[in-house]
Amino acid sequence: MAKETVVCAAVAGNPISHSLTPFLFKTVAQLLQSRGHNITFRACEKINHTSLIDALAWGHAKMAAIAKEDEGADLGGLEIWLSITSPLKHQLPLDSGTKWAIGDPILASVNQMRHDGHVWQAANTDGAGLLVVAKEFGFDFNLTDDLERPLLCMVGGGSTARACAAAWTEAGGKIWWKEGRRNLSHRGPWKDSMVNARDVCDHVGRRLHIDFDQPAGVALEIEGERIGAGLDAPVFLSVGYAKGNFESVIENEWGLFLDGRWLLVAQHLKAWEHLFAPSAAEDLPSLRELMDILNSA
Repeated sequence: MAKETVVCAAVAGNPISHSLTPFLFKTVAQLLQSRGHNITFRACEKINHTSLIDALAWGHAKMAAIAKEDEGADLGGLEIWLSITSPLKHQLPLDSGTKWAIGDPILASVNQMRHDGHVWQAANTDGAGLLVVAKEFGFDFNLTDDLERPLLCMVGGGSTARACAAAWTEAGGKIWWKEGRRNLSHRGPWKDSMVNARDVCDHVGRRLHIDFDQPAGVALEIEGERIGAGLDAPVFLSVGYAKGNFESVIENEWGLFLDGRWLLVAQHLKAWEHLFAPSAAEDLPSLRELMDILNSA
C-alpha cells in the first residue's frame, strides 16, 4: 500500500447545494484505494463562499485543527483539495505565483486548487473535460478539412466558456460563438478558429452545442420524440444538472442530449489526473465507469 495521503477536500462557491463533487471525491478515492493507493479524507464538504480567499482560509484552518488534534502524529502527507466554482473561478490573481498543473493562467479561470503541504497549485480542467466528453461520443479531432472539423456551437463568454473554447481550438476544432451575457473576445487563442454565422450552413463537420450561460443546478428540459439519433447526430451538452434521478443520455430527432454530469465527471477525473493524484493516473476509473456509478447511486 502506498504512503497515506490525508486530505481536507471541499467544493467552494455559490450556489453549491446541488453539487455532487464531494460524492465524486469519495468515490474516486475508494476506487483508488482498491487499486493500492492510500487516500483518506478528514473533511469532504460543501463550503458556500463568494471569496476565493475565504475558501483557501477554510483549508488552512482545517489543516491547523487536524495538526492540533493529532499532535505528535506524522502529518507530512496532509493536503488541501478544492474544487472551485462560480463566482470564485476568476478571483486568482495572474501574478499570484501559483504553479499551474493544467490550463492556461492567462484565461483567468481556475476550477481546481491543491495545497500539497508546501505551496498552492492550480488547474483549469473545464476544457480538458469537454474534450473527454466529445471524444467519448465520437468526435474526431484528427480531420484536416476545415469544413469537417468538429464545430463547437456555444453561448456565453465567461471563464468556463473561454477555457473550453481554448481547449477545443488547441485540439483542432472550430468555434461558432452565437451569443451570450458576455462576449467571447475575438483576440483569444481561438481567434483563428472562429466560424462566421453566414458560414455555419456550409460546415459539414459534427457539432456540439453548449450554453455556458445556463444557470447552475438546473437541467435542460428536453422535448421531442425519443428515437435513435444516429452516429453523426449533433450533441447538446448541458453544463448544469439537477438533484435526483436523471437520464444521462436522451436521443430524439434533434440529436443526443447529455446531462451535465458528463462534463462534471470528466472535469473531475482530469483534476485527479493532473493535479490531485498524478501518480495514480493509470488507475483512475474511466468516464463511463464513474457515470455508471452515478446512475446507480
